[in-house]
Amino acid sequence: MKKRQGASASNPLVNTQDFLYYGNLSVGTPAQVTTIDFDTGSSDLIIPSSACTTCVGPFYEPTMSTSFNNHNVAFNTSFGDGSTASGVVATETISVGTLSVVNQAFAVVTGSTGNFDGPNSGLMGLAFESMAQTKATPWFFNLANQGYLASNLFSFYLTRQGAEGSELCIGCIDSTKFTGQPEYFPLVPGNATQAVWDIISDGLTYNNAVVTQRLVAIIDSGTSNIYIPPSQAAALYANIPGAQLYTDGTHYIFPCASAATMGQIGFTFTGSSTVFNIQPSQFNLGALEQGSDTCIGAILSSGSEDNVALVGDAFMSSWYSIFDYGNMRIGFAQAV
Repeated sequence: MKKRQGASASNPLVNTQDFLYYGNLSVGTPAQVTTIDFDTGSSDLIIPSSACTTCVGPFYEPTMSTSFNNHNVAFNTSFGDGSTASGVVATETISVGTLSVVNQAFAVVTGSTGNFDGPNSGLMGLAFESMAQTKATPWFFNLANQGYLASNLFSFYLTRQGAEGSELCIGCIDSTKFTGQPEYFPLVPGNATQAVWDIISDGLTYNNAVVTQRLVAIIDSGTSNIYIPPSQAAALYANIPGAQLYTDGTHYIFPCASAATMGQIGFTFTGSSTVFNIQPSQFNLGALEQGSDTCIGAILSSGSEDNVALVGDAFMSSWYSIFDYGNMRIGFAQAV
């Protein structure tokens, strides 16, 4: 480990049309800078080398680093969109801003399929160790467990409509990025078996009235939209005039003319009377195709009646999001 106890770092993120947010990561000695999607929905650090002809740079070159150690353990993983990545497990010095971990286990990617093709190069999982394919403690938890952070948390500010200024704050909360005070909700189950950053939702709302059933809400910075069970998606969109399930069985469409008069859509979380509404600009993904008068909603059918909601950037861009490992909870405050 490097850096003294009580440290924190603010890492700027690039907003790619509200679809993906990514920032810089330094790898090796001397440091090589690559670009990373910081993902609360997974637990592995995955960095492509130039041997991966289907990946995008900036690439990491192991032969250029004096701190690289190849463990010669095969790595294979797949993602929700069907893409895959493969390579070997190694250890390296990994830094975000001024925060560094030496001998951090990660995957050096030498092959990939599907959508592992940018605009960022790699992926840093910020979920819990039990989900790690590498079987290694994730980078953030290494810092936190050794007492090197000012606070054992990280927080996201995700801008809207392509604006600049998004950031990941590690060990810190940036109070200039929200109004009011954060409200916190305990993780489920909130103990050593924790896998993802999930909390209980009492349901989605339309004009502040709950219109779906109770859900386990996984707050996932690596997912652009919001996915809920098919029956609950149908119950939500039944409130929007002209809305219907698209032919792909996943997206919902509605007349673009309805957007101006559409009610507010949001989430409720157990223990709070607050309705956490989604900004209309983040719910409406725009026209189905250029010139179309039909628009697409950012809440999709997950295809599974599992009472789980995958809550991605369409929600997080409306609410400053605090992932508090020290107290095993998630906090939200109104993003500016």
